Amino acid sequence: MATDWTPPISDAAVEKATGKTWPQWQADLDSWADGLDHKTLARTLREERCLSGWWSQMVSGTWEMMTGRRDPHQRAGADGKYQASGSKTITAPPAAIEAAFELHDFAEWGPQGLFIRTSGTPGKSVNGHWSQGGRLSVWLTVRDGDTGNKTQISLSHENLETAEDCEHWKSEWRAALARLKERLEG
Repeated sequence: MATDWTPPISDAAVEKATGKTWPQWQADLDSWADGLDHKTLARTLREERCLSGWWSQMVSGTWEMMTGRRDPHQRAGADGKYQASGSKTITAPPAAIEAAFELHDFAEWGPQGLFIRTSGTPGKSVNGHWSQGGRLSVWLTVRDGDTGNKTQISLSHENLETAEDCEHWKSEWRAALARLKERLEG
């Protein structure tokens, strides 16, 4: 396992869900999976080891990172690009957060750059291009029951070229989401 990277899910949690800890999965996969690409590995885990689709992706991706086949935050596809993410729960309804991604409002809290919205689902998602490179996907999830007063924002900045770009934008987006929280919660 890489010394500076820890799997995102604990040994206890992965063992409870899959029957094996991360070291056990690593030993198992080291014995047979070396020549498989990500897609084939995940499919094999699903079909032959009876893991759910989500757990087959988690186990295959974690093994790839544990063995150095790919860096953390690097996408599994052949393009080798990276993805930075951040999340924040804000006491505001989804519509208020969605409105904050409009050009004028975004300039008040977002990182330096221009977000060009291309699609989305009202109250659920906002997608678009980022002028500094890559694409943004933002998901909005109501977290306060029926009142709709709390919304979790999950932001993904995709198609980044390098691990350094990923770390930079991860930091930028986390700081921006903190500014948005302060702005909307006052």
